[in-house]
Formats: sequence, structure tokens, C-alpha cells
Amino acid sequence: MNHMRGLVSTAQALRQTFVTPLYKTTPGIVHPFKIHHGMQLRLFQHSRSLALREYRPPVKGPIRDEGIRAPTVQVVDADGDIQPPQSLSEVLESFNRNEYFLIQVSPGAPKQPPVCKIMNKLEYRNAEKAKEKAAKAAKQSVKQIELNWAIDGHDLAHRLKKLTTFLEKGRKVEIILTRKKHKRAPTVDEIKQVMQSVMDTTRAAGGTQVKEMEGEPGKRVMLTVKKSD
Repeated sequence: MNHMRGLVSTAQALRQTFVTPLYKTTPGIVHPFKIHHGMQLRLFQHSRSLALREYRPPVKGPIRDEGIRAPTVQVVDADGDIQPPQSLSEVLESFNRNEYFLIQVSPGAPKQPPVCKIMNKLEYRNAEKAKEKAAKAAKQSVKQIELNWAIDGHDLAHRLKKLTTFLEKGRKVEIILTRKKHKRAPTVDEIKQVMQSVMDTTRAAGGTQVKEMEGEPGKRVMLTVKKSD
């Protein structure tokens, strides 16, 4: 009984450690050099011009239309066949730009032009929305992993690997730790080890508890975890 009280205290301490947020250090203040006002203005103008000249906005989504950096392209037709190389300008003039756009599906090679496809804008947007909706639904669904307190090391490693995979994919996971019927009773050390392994694996995968632990160690416990945002 004393061992169990000690275990519960240990579990509480582990849980507190587990949910403790990380704190960021505050960088020190760097004092500027004392320079002539005119020189300061020239330095600012020079650095600003460099920044503007070197900045390249990130490309969001697939490369399309004039964003395709090649004089010639190969177009995939409706049957999935790749047509002979054509100039990019000719391809862009061959369809209604209000309803369609040219999308790059393969970057090509040094002696091979990129492969492109003419896409309907409305159909493409609907397909992208459907993919985003499916991905969001998948992340919101809850996965469940069940562990026996007296689980062997090989099986535990396999279940913890699944836990890591689910968390890295952004899934919420319910971890159920329980005692199997007609199985031997776990030792106090086994209970502590399984609890610690679950918490260490979750933290290593960037996860955290999303609500309080339910149950009692050694009996039935449920932990709900998810990757931190």
C-alpha cells in the first residue's frame, strides 16, 4: 500500500513535469554604435535597397502560368499523353485564361522541358478544398492505443512507435493503460516504467496532454495527448 501511495505521488510529479511549459530566454539588448547622422541614413538606405533587391517572396502552391521558368514545356493532354515540346507563350495563348491555367506537374531535366497540365480553375479549387477538408477531418479524429501495465519490451516499443507516428501526423491520441484479465499483476517498477515511457515518447514527439489524466496507475488510466501547436 505504501508503494502504491509512492507511485501515485510519482505519477503526479511526472504529470506536472510533463505539462510544464518551456520558457524562452530573452535575448540581451545590443547597443548601437554611435555614428554620424548622415552616415546612419546612408547605411539605412543601402541596407534597405539590398533587402529589397535580395528578397524573393515564397511560392505558395504549384508553379503556374508565367511563373513557369522555361521557354518550352510539354503538355499532358486529356488522355494522359505527353505532347511534344511547345513554347510556353504559345501554350498560354491556346486556352481561355479566365477559366483555365497552366500548372507545372514535373520540373523536367537539363535537356528536358517541364511537364505541365491545363487545369480548370473551378475544378482545381474544389479539389483542393476537398483535400483540405479531408486532412482537417483526419487530424480531428482520435486514435486509440491500449497498453498492458505488464507489457513486454518489444510490444511496448511497437506501440510507442505508433504513438509517435500519430502525434507527428497531428492526430489526437487516447492512451489507455490497463490490467489485462487473467494476466499476472504488474509490479510497481513496471507501472512506473510504462508511465515514464509513454510520457517521454509523447514529449519527444512534441506532444502534450490536452486534459487531466483519468484513472489510477496500476488499474485503468487514460491519457489524451496531442502535438503542441
